[in-house]
Amino acid sequence: MKKRIIAMLLAMGMSFAIAGCGEHKKIEEGTSSNTEADDTEEYQKITAAPTTQETTEATTEEKNSDADVKVTPTENASIKWTTYTTPEGYMTFDVPEGWQVEYYNIDIIGYQITAYDPDSPGRRFYFCTAVTSYPNYEEWQWWRQNTISTFGIDYGEYWYFSPEATVQSLFENSGDYFGYTDFNVIENLGDNGWGGDILQATCVMDGVNVEGIFTSGVLDLPIEVNPVLADGLLDLADGTVIMTAPEEEYTNWEGVLGRMFASLTFSDQYWDDRAAMQRQMRTTATYLSYQADAMSDMIMSSWEARNNTYDITSQQYSDATLGRERIYDTETGDIYYAENGWSDNYYGDRYQLIETGSPLYNEPVTGTISY
Repeated sequence: MKKRIIAMLLAMGMSFAIAGCGEHKKIEEGTSSNTEADDTEEYQKITAAPTTQETTEATTEEKNSDADVKVTPTENASIKWTTYTTPEGYMTFDVPEGWQVEYYNIDIIGYQITAYDPDSPGRRFYFCTAVTSYPNYEEWQWWRQNTISTFGIDYGEYWYFSPEATVQSLFENSGDYFGYTDFNVIENLGDNGWGGDILQATCVMDGVNVEGIFTSGVLDLPIEVNPVLADGLLDLADGTVIMTAPEEEYTNWEGVLGRMFASLTFSDQYWDDRAAMQRQMRTTATYLSYQADAMSDMIMSSWEARNNTYDITSQQYSDATLGRERIYDTETGDIYYAENGWSDNYYGDRYQLIETGSPLYNEPVTGTISY
C-alpha cells in the first residue's frame, strides 16, 4: 500500500514538473517573439524614407552652388592673335595662332589668301581679289591650253566654273576649285555692294558639314578683255569671300572670321603693281575697289540681320546630338556649354538653362561649364 502511495506521489510530482517546464517554455517563447518584433520595428524606423523636410535638405546638399561652378574658355574665346604678312609684302592680316596661311599671287590682279585651322579644317577663311570664271569644264580646258601656249602659265586642272553671271551659280558650280561638295543655300542675305549677293549656305568640306558666308561680285566681261578667248562667255569673280566653320559651332566662330576679314590690308605697292598689270592687259573691266574693312562691315551687317530660325534649329540639333545643353550667365551675359543634366544639379539663380527656341542660340559660346 505504501508503495502505491509513493508511486502516485512521484507521478504527481513529475506531472507538476512537466507542467512547469511547459509553462516556462511558453514564457520564453513569448519573450523571444516580443524582442524580435521590437528589433524589426527599430530597423524599420532607421531605414524608413525621410520626411519631406529631410528629403528637401538631402537634395539641396547634393546640388551645387555658384561656388562649385568652373568655367573653361572655349577655343574661340581664348585666341592669341598674330599678324601674317605675305613674303612680297603685298598683304597683311590677323590670324589665330596655330592657323595655316596659304597665298597665291595669280597675276597680281588676282591675289588669293586662305587661312585655316589644321586641327579643324572646316574653320576656314578665303579671300580673292579677282579672277576669271568659265562656264564649263570643256571651255576651261580649251582656255587652259591657250594660256599655256600663249603665256606659258598653267593654272591647273580646275578653275572657277560659272554658267551664269550670278553669285549662286559661281558657288554651286565651283566646288572642285574651292574644295567643297554639296553646296546648299540657306538664305540670300542681300546685296554685297560690289556686284553680287551675300549667301548663307552649307557645304561639305574635308568631310565636315560646315556653314558659312559666300559672296563675290560676278559680272560679264566683253570678249575684248582677252584676245585668246573663243567666245564672250568669260565672267569676272571680284572680291570673292568664303568664311566657314563646322555647323555646330559656326555662331562661335563668326566673330573670329569677321575680325580676320576686317584686318585684311593690301599695301600701296600692291595696288600700284596691280594697276600696272591692268594697263598691260588693256582691260576695261572694273576691278575691286572696296577696302576689306568696308566689305566685312557689309557682310557682318547682313549676317546680323538674317532670319536666324535655321541657326537656332541647327544649334539645338547639334546640342542634342553631342549630349550638351547651353547655360546663360545672368551676371556676365556669357553663354556656356554644359553636359546634359548639368542644370538639374544646380540650385542657384545666376546660371540659367537656355530654353528651346531662344534667340540666345545665335550668340557665341565662350566657355564650358562644369563642377
